Amino acid sequence: MRKIISLLLASSLLAAAGTSHAVKIRKPTAQTQEAAGQRNPLQLQDAQPILGKWTLVEVAPRATGGRIPENREWDFQGGGTLVTSGYNRHFRRKDTQQFKYEIKDGMIVTDVPGRPGKQLTYRVYDLQDDSMVLKGGLEGFYFFKRK
Repeated sequence: MRKIISLLLASSLLAAAGTSHAVKIRKPTAQTQEAAGQRNPLQLQDAQPILGKWTLVEVAPRATGGRIPENREWDFQGGGTLVTSGYNRHFRRKDTQQFKYEIKDGMIVTDVPGRPGKQLTYRVYDLQDDSMVLKGGLEGFYFFKRK
């Protein structure tokens, strides 16, 4: 019994001693944010960097983890027109949709076809010469390759 009480007393003293040290919390760096799948979204000044045809390869609810395969073309045209085409897994058929988009507060804001007054917002999560990742809309993350 004395051994148990001694062990309990010793462990509580060690625990108390361990909590007396101050813990310094560091702000995340760019590397830790990227490793955690958290990037600062890019702020678009205009549509120039995204203009042209893109193949939507995959969508996902999170930047990391499982992805859903897609194969649709998104064509960001000058003048604020976006045309999407290909197999639509929601409608289970091929379709083409055309709607308006604009760059607003550094983000892509699109109309929703067939839903007047409704809009979707996409942040440019990553943009390279041949790839783009958008965050927002209905799916979460949209992974593109330049066509």
